[in-house]
Amino acid sequence: MTETARLLDCGFGIRFWGTRGSIPISGRSCNRFGGDTTCFEVRIAGRRVIVDAGSGLRRLGQAMAAAGERDATLLFSHLHLDHVIGLSAFAPLWRMGGEIALHVPACTASAEAKLSALFSEPFFPVSFAEAPSRVRFSSFTPGGNPGLSGVDVATIALQHDPCAAGFRFRHGGQTIVILTDHEHAAGDPDPALAAFCGGADLLVYDAMWDEALDYEPHRGWGHSTWQAGLRLLQAVGAKCLACVHHSPELSDASLEAREAGLKRRHSQSFFARQNDVVVLVA
Repeated sequence: MTETARLLDCGFGIRFWGTRGSIPISGRSCNRFGGDTTCFEVRIAGRRVIVDAGSGLRRLGQAMAAAGERDATLLFSHLHLDHVIGLSAFAPLWRMGGEIALHVPACTASAEAKLSALFSEPFFPVSFAEAPSRVRFSSFTPGGNPGLSGVDVATIALQHDPCAAGFRFRHGGQTIVILTDHEHAAGDPDPALAAFCGGADLLVYDAMWDEALDYEPHRGWGHSTWQAGLRLLQAVGAKCLACVHHSPELSDASLEAREAGLKRRHSQSFFARQNDVVVLVA
């Protein structure tokens, strides 16, 4: 059975449809890690929750359309362009009879108002109201309940956008934590964040920078390092670190070099590649 098939049938797992940060890229230099921006498919007992609508969402939507699927649940970490750019190319949105549920962190304006601005002139010619599917909006405050019935998911506010949220999924005694986008605090991991991540089986973490190579010029940009992710993993007793939100400036060779440094310190951890699948409960 392929890893993708195992994910479809599993009790709990994740597929990385996009792992790049900031802007999509293409070319031979990124064939192995991929160039699509953040989009994760979390499977929980046969149910799919899509985390973020980066450009990787386009390929996921194509796969869903090929399987005749019309309904989808999307959970947004925040609404920066690299995390929503794939929404207009999401095939189920354009299929009659489907229902698309959008769960969005919104501290001020409503989720519908924020995303509707993207689906209007001059950015896009078709509004949500004109889409063949039915779009349902839901807002949540980071740290609050995102409103996914039947899914054990908690949220936490992150150091990035004022409304950025991280997620913790639990199922069958296993835990996946997703922290993108986020900038670590100086010194030890933040106690609240450490408590949120405690004992995670898979920690998906914003590792856009390297502390020795490029973090200092980008301090305050709202992104972290693989070294900070490793410190968090070790502090909370997590089992595996999956680094994501790769800089668009980094080639496969550069990412592999950073991954080698991580693996020397924690052999089970890795830099996520586009289409990677991790199954926790089969």
